[in-house]
Amino acid sequence: MNEQDPNALRTVYFEAWQKALNHKPLSPMEAIIVDILNRHPEYQPLFSTLENFQAVLEEKFALDHNPFFHLALHITIAEQTGADKPKGIRGYYQKLLKKYGDKTVAEHKMIECLAKVLVDSYQRGEDANEEIYLAAIARLVQ
Repeated sequence: MNEQDPNALRTVYFEAWQKALNHKPLSPMEAIIVDILNRHPEYQPLFSTLENFQAVLEEKFALDHNPFFHLALHITIAEQTGADKPKGIRGYYQKLLKKYGDKTVAEHKMIECLAKVLVDSYQRGEDANEEIYLAAIARLVQ
């Protein structure tokens, strides 16, 4: 996949959803994507048909309303908690699951922290700061 082509990852979302709709086997990444889409029915129509998908590729979204950015943040959270990287994030995630009792709510709280750190670091022209990110998540569990 070409990391410079945003539509390459977007196509992975479409293909994963199509496989799920057609009861085809999923790769581990596709299973993560389908899980996220199952918890976001508002995004499912974007990937339900090729026509819908092609239309949404042409749209220009504000960052805070971009479904592709939102899905990518969910995938990032899934990868981070799976690998426990940054170190300790899995424990915070488990505490948030207990606190909120809902996987999507817990992830959305983490996504708010992640998005803020990513946007702030991008605006400063710096790498994302894991310490700031983990500190923000730690505040969520208090």
